[in-house]
Amino acid sequence: MSTVGTALTTWEEFLQLPDEEDGTHYELQDGEVVVVPPPKPIHIYIQRLLVEWLTAQAQGRGHAHAEFPYRPATSLQFWYADVAYLPNEDWRAMRTDEYPVYAPPLVIEVLSPSNRPEKIQRQRVAAFSGGTREFWVVDPIGRIVEVSLPGNASRIYGAQESVPVAVVPGVFLPVRMIFED
Repeated sequence: MSTVGTALTTWEEFLQLPDEEDGTHYELQDGEVVVVPPPKPIHIYIQRLLVEWLTAQAQGRGHAHAEFPYRPATSLQFWYADVAYLPNEDWRAMRTDEYPVYAPPLVIEVLSPSNRPEKIQRQRVAAFSGGTREFWVVDPIGRIVEVSLPGNASRIYGAQESVPVAVVPGVFLPVRMIFED
């Protein structure tokens, strides 16, 4: 990840940035424009697995999506969730050419070399400030899932445990499913 420029960037300025053609994309993190490199194959594999699993478990109540762009505040914020879950009514609201001020109920980040703890914490705070109700961090190396809920301490789930999916009541993700060979 690299930062572009030294001054804070407004939402209007951010929208004027040129499209990237090399697989990278821009995020607006507290007014800083950050170039995010394309995901590695393991990252994509875990994203796809979680998207398919969450969508199936929702049983028609919502959908998961990889690399979901969201704008949790009117200015200075624009992020991509590695995986986001949206209930159907939120999906229907996405039928627009504008980026609404919105944060998905569930944001999942898959750790990669470009993810520093400070970046993850900034994104967690921005997402919760925008209305996210669950924020997960999947660690492929440590084979764990860290789950954060607003106002609560984070909880780490190991390979032998199952994560309750608060935004899809009655659903539990077996952590080992993410990391099985």
